[in-house]
Amino acid sequence: MIMGTTGPMDPGTMTAGTMGDVAPGGMANITAGDMAAMPADAMGGMTGDMMGDMPPHAMQGMDADMMEAMPADAMGGMDADMMSAMPADAMGGMDADMMSAMPPVAMTGMDADMMSAMPPDAMGGMDADMMSAMPPEAMTSMDAPMMANMPPEAMQGMDADMMDAMPPEAMQGMDAPMMDAMPADAMGGMSPQHMEEMPPEAMQGMSSDMMEAMPVECMCGMDASMMAHMPPEAMQGMDADMMSAMPPDAMGGAYAEMMEAMPAGALEGMDMDMITSIPLEAVESVDWASVPPEAMEAGFAAFQDGMANGMSPGDAFEAAGAAADPYMPADMGDMTADMMSDMPPEGMQSMTSDMMEAMPADAMGGMS
Repeated sequence: MIMGTTGPMDPGTMTAGTMGDVAPGGMANITAGDMAAMPADAMGGMTGDMMGDMPPHAMQGMDADMMEAMPADAMGGMDADMMSAMPADAMGGMDADMMSAMPPVAMTGMDADMMSAMPPDAMGGMDADMMSAMPPEAMTSMDAPMMANMPPEAMQGMDADMMDAMPPEAMQGMDAPMMDAMPADAMGGMSPQHMEEMPPEAMQGMSSDMMEAMPVECMCGMDASMMAHMPPEAMQGMDADMMSAMPPDAMGGAYAEMMEAMPAGALEGMDMDMITSIPLEAVESVDWASVPPEAMEAGFAAFQDGMANGMSPGDAFEAAGAAADPYMPADMGDMTADMMSDMPPEGMQSMTSDMMEAMPADAMGGMS
C-alpha cells in the first residue's frame, strides 16, 4: 500500500506528478505487487527519500522501464538489500548518473546477472568505493565495453579475487590509465588468458610492483607488442621463473632501456631461443662495429659451451665476456704516453682511425 497525504493511493493510476502527493514515509508499506502495478513513467516522481523508505522486497516489482524513468538522485536511497531483491533485467534501465548517485554499499547486493543486464555506459558512473564493495562473483559478467566505459580511478577498488572472476575477454577494454590506477596486488588474480586479451598499449601502465605480484604462468600470454609497450622500470619486478615462462618471441619487443632495467637474476630464466629473439638495437650499449671478429667468435663459442654445460644464461654471458676480453682493444681514451712507449711496434698494426681519434693528444708523446 502507498499512503498519500489524504489516504491510500492506487498504484495503477499514479503519475510522476501524483508521486508528489505521497506522504512522508508513505512508501514504507509498498509491496512488490504495488510496484509492478505502477506505470513506468510514474517513477519520474521518485525521490531518494521515497526509495530509502521502501522495503527491499518491493524492488521485486521493478523493471527496466521503471528504472529508466527514475531520476538519478533517487538512487541515493538504494541499499544492498534492495539491490539484491531487484530483478536482474531491471538493471537494463540503469545509466551512469544513476550509478554515480548510488551509495557504494548498495553494490554489495550486485550479482552476475545484474551486471550482465546493465548497459555498458552505466559503468561510467562507477568509482573505487563501488568497485571495492562489489562481490567478486559479479565480475563474472563483466565485458570489454563495460570495462572501456569505466573511469580509470574506479580501478583503485579492484582486487585479485575480482580479477580472477573476470572473463579474460573483458580485458580488451583495459587501457594504460586504468592499469596505472589498479592496485598492484590485484594482478595476483591474472591468468595467461587475461594477459593474452589485454591491448598492448595497456601495458604502458604496468609497474614493477604489478609485475612482481603477477602469477608466473601469466607470462605465457605475453607477446612482443606487449613487451614493447611496457615501461623499463616494470622489468625490475621480473624474475627468472617469469622469464622462463615467457614465449621466446616476446623478447622481440625488448629495447635497450628495458634490458638495462632487468634484474640480473631474471637473465637466468632465458634460453637460447629468447636470446636470439632480442633485437640487436636492444643491446645498443654495445658498439658491435668495434668488436673484433675474433672477440665475437671467442665470446659466442664460450656462451654456447656454457649453455651446453648447464650454465644459466647469466653465467654464460659472463663467460662470454671473459673469453672475448683478451681480443678487445684497450680503451684508447685512457691511453697515456707511458703506455704508448711500452707498446711493442707490432701492436700498432691493429690501430684504427677511430682508436687514433679517441686517444688523448699527449699520449702521442710516447710514440717512437
